[in-house]
Amino acid sequence: MRAQAFLIALLLTPLLAGPAAADRLAIIVHVDRAGKLDLEAVAQIYLKSRRFWAGGDPIIAVNREADSPTREIFTRRVLRSDATQLGIYWNRQYFQGVLPPATLASDEAILRFVARDRRAIGYVDARVVDGSVRVVLILD
Repeated sequence: MRAQAFLIALLLTPLLAGPAAADRLAIIVHVDRAGKLDLEAVAQIYLKSRRFWAGGDPIIAVNREADSPTREIFTRRVLRSDATQLGIYWNRQYFQGVLPPATLASDEAILRFVARDRRAIGYVDARVVDGSVRVVLILD
């Protein structure tokens, strides 16, 4: 009986641990991009109140699609907001000529984009990060 309970617990562990692991996000930049970013700097970039890297290059921030769980986590943890509040914010910004960050449909697409463009910044599930990008911040 104990062996059976142990086996069931062993089989269920990955299922229970899965969602928590997916909540870890990595803020990524091009591998050649030097410097550090904190949570406040990332929020400023994604709200377009900071638009240039230290060297003067324009920042290209990329988001996941609006209904993505990854984007929901990012919005809550970094921007300290929700989709409704963010929609109101971007409606106001639009009338001032400021557009929201571009949207890509997958973590893999964001990885590829950031790996190719030195000006880019993105966020992905931390489990998919590879050597093609540099992690500047991990959100647990």
